[in-house]
Amino acid sequence: QSAGLLTVSGFFCSDISSDSDSGDSASLDQQEAKAVPLDEDDKEYELLYHFGEGGSASDFGIEKRRQDHEWDVLIFTQQWPVTTCYHWREENPDQECALPQKKEFWTIHGIWPTKYQQIGPSFCNNSASFDVNKLEPISDRLETFWPDLKGETSEEWLWKHEWQKHGTCAMLLAQLNDELKYFAQGLSWREEYVMSRILDASGIHPDSNNTVSALNNAIVKALGHNPSIHCLIGKHGISYLSEIRICFNKSLELIDCDGVKQGDAVTVGYPGGTITTNCHVDRLVHYPSLVPPVQRTRDWKFPLVKVYKLLQFLMWFTL
Repeated sequence: QSAGLLTVSGFFCSDISSDSDSGDSASLDQQEAKAVPLDEDDKEYELLYHFGEGGSASDFGIEKRRQDHEWDVLIFTQQWPVTTCYHWREENPDQECALPQKKEFWTIHGIWPTKYQQIGPSFCNNSASFDVNKLEPISDRLETFWPDLKGETSEEWLWKHEWQKHGTCAMLLAQLNDELKYFAQGLSWREEYVMSRILDASGIHPDSNNTVSALNNAIVKALGHNPSIHCLIGKHGISYLSEIRICFNKSLELIDCDGVKQGDAVTVGYPGGTITTNCHVDRLVHYPSLVPPVQRTRDWKFPLVKVYKLLQFLMWFTL
């Protein structure tokens, strides 16, 4: 059953900055020179729309690098849409965002093949096409669980991007070798590993503050394996819970994410074990509520003092 989408276009998010995305400011030429992926997976949404709908890196004269297409692990990423939208609004105050209407509803960001201690590979088949018609049997579920938070009109673009960048590498496995299998696997994992339920079982809900270790313990308690926990960092040093990533081997079995490079995340030790995260480990992580505060988009036409004078006049006039 579809959770539905709620378009939010006027909420306050001045606390969120792009500190954690500083790598995105480099030019494409600089990125090519460093021989890193055009857009790291944890920064993917920030760059998704730079090429425009229907475009790709190659369409704009950027030659995709030759690379080793082998990989070790699949990273399955679920995102908390509210934090994603907070960040977009910081970047562009006019940015609309389609939030799920259902409470405590995490959405899929992607399935990303990667090597240990590396990011990628990506774009493993430059000639690969994307046939959205193959997704017809699961299109309704994709719209619910794997939506484009920028709005329904660009969902096909998002799925095309995910397939061409990541699916063409995952298709080395027979279980993931076409669009339907790849996206259906994501839906299967989303239904099996419901992040809101996992956190709920440890008393963690939106609009709360928790230590990174509490979040990690909640996930390990439910899954028995270490995740990777990602935050967006606010201007005042607040860590906002953004993504939770879990890892699978080539047999599609759940494994620890230890040793998997995850953008700016690092692995740190604590009394209960290790945590892979980019959140501030010495501060609480904020898990923001579904509906953000609304910011008025218009100034009052009548300042309060004018309203008071108008009331005085009416009182005098009716005497």
